[in-house]
Amino acid sequence: MPDLNSSCPLKFVHSSFHGVGHVFVQQAFQIFGLAPPIPVPEQKDPDPNFPSVRCPNPEEGESVLELSLLLAERENARIVLATDPDADRLAVAEKSDGCGWKVFTGNELAALLGWWMFFNWKERHPDPADTKSIYMLATTVSSKILQAFAHVEGFHFEETLPGFKWIGNRMHELSKTGNTVIFAFEESIGFLCGSMVPEKDGVSSAAVVAEMAAYLHNKSLSLNQQLHNIYQTYVG
Repeated sequence: MPDLNSSCPLKFVHSSFHGVGHVFVQQAFQIFGLAPPIPVPEQKDPDPNFPSVRCPNPEEGESVLELSLLLAERENARIVLATDPDADRLAVAEKSDGCGWKVFTGNELAALLGWWMFFNWKERHPDPADTKSIYMLATTVSSKILQAFAHVEGFHFEETLPGFKWIGNRMHELSKTGNTVIFAFEESIGFLCGSMVPEKDGVSSAAVVAEMAAYLHNKSLSLNQQLHNIYQTYVG
């Protein structure tokens, strides 16, 4: 969706939490044809002392996203993306009209990303029979939302033990029998979008979230509104 991405008026703020994510998230946005995210200057460069946060873990939510949210307010950016120091996990916050900021849980982001990955897969594979070789995976301690997707849409869902090594191992096993995992996650904000790398990746996930937000914005929808649409469609 390069044309839609390049014309999207949404602004994004990105924090790399004094880790390695800044350069790679900038590159990912460029590859996706998106305008570069606005970096949090105090947290852009690697620093093992993590001087600007009490806990360098974006999973902690709004309490550790303070600088990101303040910058987003100043820049009129509606979405904040935060990768942890080694950039394999991703937190997302969205400005709600009149209601402050919504910081999504890992399970909520998985619902959005799972929907988006399958939506795009269906665009390229309109034959319902093709879903027989498609899988989504989650760890046992994570939400069952992908199971609800699979029940309605006809693809396969499996759970693994906690930890992405189990997801990666299962991906490898499935690939040997001609199957493809298009999305996997664990509730601690670890996401895998696509099957290129069998490991959670905050960099590619950040670009995928931004592209999804651009598409939804073009439909006059926010991430949170689409999350509620997903629940109504798949959970009831």
